[in-house]
Amino acid sequence: MKTITLLDGSVWNVKEIIEKMYDNVFYYGYLGVNTLSSSSCKKLCESVEDYLFEDNKFSPDIKPLRDGRLFHVTILEADKMKDYYDFIDVPTRRSADFKQLKRVSKKEVMTVKEKLWAEDLKMHILKHSRANELISNGKPEVPNINYIFGLPFRGKADLLCEDRVVDIKTTGDIDNWEYNKYFYGYDIQAYLYMKLFNKDKFEFVVIDKRRKKVITDEASDDFLRSGKRKLETAVKNYVKYFGI
Repeated sequence: MKTITLLDGSVWNVKEIIEKMYDNVFYYGYLGVNTLSSSSCKKLCESVEDYLFEDNKFSPDIKPLRDGRLFHVTILEADKMKDYYDFIDVPTRRSADFKQLKRVSKKEVMTVKEKLWAEDLKMHILKHSRANELISNGKPEVPNINYIFGLPFRGKADLLCEDRVVDIKTTGDIDNWEYNKYFYGYDIQAYLYMKLFNKDKFEFVVIDKRRKKVITDEASDDFLRSGKRKLETAVKNYVKYFGI
C-alpha cells in the first residue's frame, strides 16, 4: 500500500505520513481528528457524542499525557532525554522559575521531582526479568497507519518485538488489572495493534505507580475476541453516523 486516504479525504504517501507520526502534535492533533485509534474506538463503542467531544481536542500539557510521555521516554528512549526535556529543581510547576524556563525553553519543561519519579518506575520495571527481556529485545516507539475494516487507523507501538507488540502501562491498582484492562478498552488496543503491525501476539508490561509491583500479561484469545467485537461495534457506529 503506497497511499492512504484519511477521514478528511486527504491522500497521503504512507512512508511520508509514518515519518510525520513521530511528531506528537501531528500524531495526536491532526491524526487525532482524521484517523481512528484504539482510544477513539472505546468512545465510539459508548457514544458517538463522546467521540466527537473528545477526539477533536488535543491538549499536550495535561498531567496524564505529560507523565506518560516522560515515563515512556525514560524507559524507551533515554538517549533522547536531552533532546526532548529541560529539567528544573523547583518545589512545584507553579514556581516563578519553572514558568520562566517554560517561556524561554524550546523543549518540554519538567521538574527534577517528576524526572526522579519516572526513573524510579524504570528501575523497578527493569528488575522484572520478563519485562527486562521484552524491553531489551524490542524496537521502541514504532508508529504505523493502515486500513482496518475499511477505515484509516493509527497506532504507535511502545515496543515492537519479533513476534509481538508490547505495551507498557501504569496503574494505580494492579490488583484490579484483570477488570481494568477491559474497562479501559485495552482489549481494543491489543487486537488493533496486532492487525496494524501484523504480529501474532500482544503483551502488556504493567507497573503499579504506588506499590511499584510489576507484572506481564500476554493477551489471551478471549481478550482478543473481546477487542475485535468492540472494534467492529465502533466501526459500525462510525459508519452509521458519518458514512465512509
